[in-house]
Amino acid sequence: MREYRCTRNALYSHDSTGKNDLRERQGHYIWAINEEAAWQEMARRYPDETEAGFTVQEWESFNVTVVEIRQEESENE
Repeated sequence: MREYRCTRNALYSHDSTGKNDLRERQGHYIWAINEEAAWQEMARRYPDETEAGFTVQEWESFNVTVVEIRQEESENE
């Protein structure tokens, strides 16, 4: 199985940065055996949007480490 990043091609009905710009959409990350299976999963989730279709891209996840950095209090405060 592979991971795919899928986005909905239909325009969003709500105001957001991705309403008219597909590049701004975060997408759905779906594990599937191939692109067609990932497309079919999107069709299952959004059956009213199959006519507009979905964008499916092969994707490779990576690990992210979040580090909190705290500013030391100044002695003058």
